[in-house]
Amino acid sequence: MNELGIGVIGAGFWANEMHLPAFRKIPGVRIVGVAARTEDSARRTAERFGIPRWTTDYRELLSDPDVQVVDILTPNYLHAPMTIAAAEHCKHVICIKPMALNLEEVDRMVRATTQAGVQLFYAENVPFIPALTRAKAIVDQGGLGRVFRVKACEGIGAPHAPWFLDHAQAGGGAIIDMAVHSISFCRWIAGAEAETVYAAAGTFVHKMQDEDTAVMTIRFHNGVIGQTEDSWSLAGAMDSRFEVFGTKGRILVDNLHRQPIQVVSEEGYANGGPKESNRGWTYPMPIPGDIADGQLAMLQHFVDCLCGGRPSRSTAADGRAIQAIVEAAYRSLQSGRAEPVSD
Repeated sequence: MNELGIGVIGAGFWANEMHLPAFRKIPGVRIVGVAARTEDSARRTAERFGIPRWTTDYRELLSDPDVQVVDILTPNYLHAPMTIAAAEHCKHVICIKPMALNLEEVDRMVRATTQAGVQLFYAENVPFIPALTRAKAIVDQGGLGRVFRVKACEGIGAPHAPWFLDHAQAGGGAIIDMAVHSISFCRWIAGAEAETVYAAAGTFVHKMQDEDTAVMTIRFHNGVIGQTEDSWSLAGAMDSRFEVFGTKGRILVDNLHRQPIQVVSEEGYANGGPKESNRGWTYPMPIPGDIADGQLAMLQHFVDCLCGGRPSRSTAADGRAIQAIVEAAYRSLQSGRAEPVSD
């Protein structure tokens, strides 16, 4: 396969700010077309990234023989039907987190892609963040002794689009949207599947049916304790912190705030300005954001898997395991006790 044709479904935050900028840097990749719910968003995204085709019907991309892979960046309730439709057209799928609304949908997605003989990649960036891959290497080398506790905090002030606040489209609140990142980290570093989950959550900032703040305790089968703190209610800035505790050491990663560059600029040039938001003290990333947060490495990895036959580090099985923890967390909110995680 000399050139990999990709069709992007969705033209919101993740398409415009994350995946499409990263795909532009990957050799051997061609974005064939973009699909979105409205003509305006599809056209604007196509024009911004020089994409030759845009449409409001994603099925047009599925029918295009130049598209080998679809990148699904849509509201959660569309992940399963779009993945199944893509499999029916023999297209490989990259699906943004969470995999779907529930485990039943995930299993349907897995069956469809398996029967079609296509790959289903779970687009979770956490295992590709450079600081965290280094932390994992230190853990694997025994640098911390025996790991017994892992912790992750992921927070933002509000979701990126109104649909996140609609239960029918999102399937939940901060747990299904933000905590999947924290769960991914804890599971990855713990090196085992989850046994039980205890969750506490509430809605404090946004007028919505679901939770905007959640804290969870996860017990893994190997005894490791995981802790997650996730929210849409964080004032001031994003939060992306990770900790690993071992019998002989500890790792702390602050992926956003502990940066070596601190700049004050009256002209607002610190983050590629001039922009009003860049005035005063700012903390520009020493490396581009798509590298720092693992998006570029993740998508490059998926391309390498398809073109070079490499096994994927982020599969549907990973997405399913995380979905099972999410469902146990929601059961815990209802029962008020720790709930077992489905096999």
